[in-house]
Amino acid sequence: MRLLRTLATASALVVLTAAPAAAQEDEPSATTWGVVPSSQDGPDGRAAFDYALDPGETLIDFVGVSNFGSEPITVDLYASDALTTEAGAFDLLPSDAEPVDVGSWVGFNERRFTIEPGQRLDVPFALAVPDTATPGDHVGGIVAAVTETATDDSGNEIDVERRVGARIHLRVSGELDPSLVPEIEDETYHYEWNAFAPGSTGFDYTVTNAGNVRLEGDLVARVSGPWDVLEREVHVAELPQILPGDSYSGSAELDRIWPLARVEIELLVRPEAVAEADAEAAMPTGTDTETLWAPPWPQAAVAAALALAIWVLLKIRKRRKAKADTGEPEPEPKKEPIEA
Repeated sequence: MRLLRTLATASALVVLTAAPAAAQEDEPSATTWGVVPSSQDGPDGRAAFDYALDPGETLIDFVGVSNFGSEPITVDLYASDALTTEAGAFDLLPSDAEPVDVGSWVGFNERRFTIEPGQRLDVPFALAVPDTATPGDHVGGIVAAVTETATDDSGNEIDVERRVGARIHLRVSGELDPSLVPEIEDETYHYEWNAFAPGSTGFDYTVTNAGNVRLEGDLVARVSGPWDVLEREVHVAELPQILPGDSYSGSAELDRIWPLARVEIELLVRPEAVAEADAEAAMPTGTDTETLWAPPWPQAAVAAALALAIWVLLKIRKRRKAKADTGEPEPEPKKEPIEA
């Protein structure tokens, strides 16, 4: 606590040298603010808080919060853990959720500040990595939140929190384990009742980051019949960044798949590094395989109809040939008497 109190005296309120065009218009601008990595002397050009630390190590850094609007704003500063959303986007925990990872390792001496229009506040914070921190990537963010009063559809006043943040990418030293694991679910075959057209195969998939490194990559499906008949590879999706412990889900529909009684689907995920430092690291391919039964019913129906038609034609030809061989004349049509 003494360290943080000392650092709080180093906070500096700095007048911005430039503001966005929206803040320079004659009309009052909306409340806008920004958050960037900074130093005691101002922003230092970093796009995110990127760190490589050992377990038990502590560092001091600064976050710059700028008011681009025309009115004073009161901001609440805090850190939180990151997550991968269902849509594959990067996000932070809701403000009412307690962080348990890197977000809980960040401490501020003060967390609420009022910033005048056109000014920036450079706020120090401490990042203390626990001795028990696991190796690999720990991702979060530092947030500056502004709470405003709004009116809902029923006319009630409600508090709305708006958040702007900067990412934290912390790499804790130790053995790395890059691993993306795919899983196929609810696979189905969709027939085209035109026997001369192939059908399609649909399935849901989930890709889980089971390792300790943030990864992206490509998801492909290898589809074939028995004994690898008509095997081909289809691109399914380009995976977004998936954080360690998180998952990304989606659905796929593969066209031009013939019903070969047994269709084998092999889902492969080929990981790619997000951090430049991992570009040359070995990234093992994750796989999952499912077998789907797809009897060729349309083709069988056509084959049966064709066989029946051939059988009927052969029967007719055989009967005519038998009659021709015995010389039996064709029966004449019976004449009905004409009534007077």
